[in-house]
Amino acid sequence: MDKTSFFRGIALASVVLALASCAPQAFVIMPEMRTPSKSGLNLAGKSMAVVYLTGDDSRANEFNASMADGFASRLEDDYFGGQQLVGLFKMDSEKGADYSAKDTLVRLVMESGKDVVFLFDLPELGDPQVGDPLKVSGRKVSPDSTHISSVSIPFTTKVYVYDSMNKDDKVLGFNGGKTLSAEVYSDGKPGRDNISVRSSKAIPEIAVKAGSMAANTFLSNWKQDFFQVIYYDGAESAWNRGADKAYSFEWDKAIIEWMSLLGSKNAEKRACAAYNIALGCFMSGMPDLALEWLDRSDKDMPVSLSRELRGKIKEYTGR
Repeated sequence: MDKTSFFRGIALASVVLALASCAPQAFVIMPEMRTPSKSGLNLAGKSMAVVYLTGDDSRANEFNASMADGFASRLEDDYFGGQQLVGLFKMDSEKGADYSAKDTLVRLVMESGKDVVFLFDLPELGDPQVGDPLKVSGRKVSPDSTHISSVSIPFTTKVYVYDSMNKDDKVLGFNGGKTLSAEVYSDGKPGRDNISVRSSKAIPEIAVKAGSMAANTFLSNWKQDFFQVIYYDGAESAWNRGADKAYSFEWDKAIIEWMSLLGSKNAEKRACAAYNIALGCFMSGMPDLALEWLDRSDKDMPVSLSRELRGKIKEYTGR
């Protein structure tokens, strides 16, 4: 699983809450947390692959490849800060194959090594509709670009999605269609058939845009939530340093400070340090490790905040 953040747009609350009458205390952080997308899938913290089919139609193949690329890039911008972490794969289509079948998607999950796989079926492209050439005015142009023709290209597509970590354990299918537009420049003399052929050069660009738009259904939604960081006022400096780093959302540095507190002879302090490490792991995009640290915290001494954090991890990851 890729280490991806579950939060953004940080706001802080300086409220200090006493957990017990004499020692540990907590301060509140209020980040915006990722919630399930419009599709109903919660993709935060999950690795992803996009697979597109190819067939005998070179025009459709070019469209599908560019659309899948635009789709993957939009997911990378939203979930991975623009890093190229979404796998992009091509697969030859087979006549009569059912690409919505669960077995097919499960195999792609195993072959790609990713948690979530999107499969783009072969698109259906309509014939380009060419408008009358219009003379370009208001600016100087070259002799071969004095006229512009608007070309519309209708298409429909199907996308199948399988999230191997979703408790529903099923393939979701999404259908889409739209008419995309391209502009072709000429000297005003070519006929509609010529303009239609020349419009094919615009297919990659408009398909990338179509893929980017198709990704909207799977992008993050956000809501503000609160979490609590435990510290001991006036105690060992590692508690204070860890609290300072957590307040600044420097989770890797905060975790290092809290790790140094695990050797305490005080079970309550060990449990609180493990709870903080669990929070830091979750905020760093490692929910599985966070749950392991909560188990360790509970084993030393159940902390009142542990159950709440465990519930939120399950809520935001769909576990």
